[in-house]
Amino acid sequence: MAGGTDSRSQAGLFSLREILLAAWVMVASFITFNVVVRLFYRAILDNDVGVPIHWPISKFAVRLGRLDVSRVALLVALAVVVFAVATAYLLWFDRTSLWPVAVAGTVLLVLTTLTQGHQAGLIRPIANGGSYYRAAVAVADPVVFVETFEANQLGLPLHARTHPPGAVLSFWVLDTLLPSTRAVSLAVGIGSLALSALLCHRLLATYYPHDIARYTTYLFVLLPAVQIYFLTTLDALITVAALGAIYCFTRESPIVATFGTLACLFVAASQTFMTVFLGPVLVGLALLRRDRIAPLVVIGLSSLGIYALVALVLDYDYVASFLVASHQQNPNGFFPLVEPLRYLTTRVENVAEIALFFTPMLGVLAVRGTRVLWRSARGLSRTDREPLVIFALAAGSLLGLFAVGVYHTGETARGALFIYPFLMLPVAAAIRAADPTRRREALLAAAVFGQTLAMQVVGDYLW
Repeated sequence: MAGGTDSRSQAGLFSLREILLAAWVMVASFITFNVVVRLFYRAILDNDVGVPIHWPISKFAVRLGRLDVSRVALLVALAVVVFAVATAYLLWFDRTSLWPVAVAGTVLLVLTTLTQGHQAGLIRPIANGGSYYRAAVAVADPVVFVETFEANQLGLPLHARTHPPGAVLSFWVLDTLLPSTRAVSLAVGIGSLALSALLCHRLLATYYPHDIARYTTYLFVLLPAVQIYFLTTLDALITVAALGAIYCFTRESPIVATFGTLACLFVAASQTFMTVFLGPVLVGLALLRRDRIAPLVVIGLSSLGIYALVALVLDYDYVASFLVASHQQNPNGFFPLVEPLRYLTTRVENVAEIALFFTPMLGVLAVRGTRVLWRSARGLSRTDREPLVIFALAAGSLLGLFAVGVYHTGETARGALFIYPFLMLPVAAAIRAADPTRRREALLAAAVFGQTLAMQVVGDYLW
């Protein structure tokens, strides 16, 4: 056994009929859950105001009646052609290069986003009233901004006040270097997708054959979550930093494992307080690989030293800032205790939104792949066990955040965008075990991108 799988195999991937069945089950399930959740709220709480209209997507509006049909039709046609050419090239002509995956992913990202329109797709998400960018353009001196962040935190735009100052400063840097808001949006999306594709592929290639890693990475860049949320969002940058931290920590070089991971963690922690998500994964890997314990200790002590230095030099208290942000999210107290029924229903909503933006086909493969990883974890090799450890601890860590009340309602496909690369580990295991034909690989890619394109055209994902 090697590469996080075992010698058992399953016959191929999905047939067209199985894909259509999975799509039907997904739609029927979400409609049923929507009805059940609303009935629950009405029967128990006598109020269903807290339930998203289009459960489980918390920020969504149908836009079919507002479509510029000719423009959208042209963009959809171009996207389909790019997808078809890229898929054929990747599966039948070049099964070694990664660059076509990154190029196809970024071109499709721009085309699918532009179906929303230039203003709605590239400008509004980044420059709305509650955005980090809106706060960034008001920064005159970045040093003073950090020094006065705690004093001014509650007066910042909505999203900026619930994140560390690095979230605003990232957009300040981009706005300083680039000529327009549109350029900032494109830089965030294209840069994040290219880097995440590279890191995702290299992490997967640590445990799986190159062709499996590359194909799985292609599926990753086609995901609805990636194609809908990577352009313009801070969460795309966070995904790159989180993925980079785990990638560096799993390298053989102790220097890369220590200082590469430390750099990625610092970047991630400067953008979001959710970097705590990575802690259990790093600890689990260190326990599995005893040679990672020393790097982990150095990383922990260095992180404390860095934030102590920041507090001393810039008078910025990371913990105090986190507590202010937490109070903004929970003004009435600890969410599970204050609103226990709403807490329970929104936990289901959070998981369901992630699943929806992952597609039902890849959800099934992730379940199959988890079984494969579990069996292969009995092997003597570290590469047999490590993929399961990374996936299980990443998923468990996110569920732990949900358990303590993080993410009140939805937006997890965006806010927890960092989980998707780790969900691809069991998908890769399932694909390797299935040993599919190229036709079945093309069919699965078409199903994933088909859902992405349909969701992008039908909906306006406001946030």
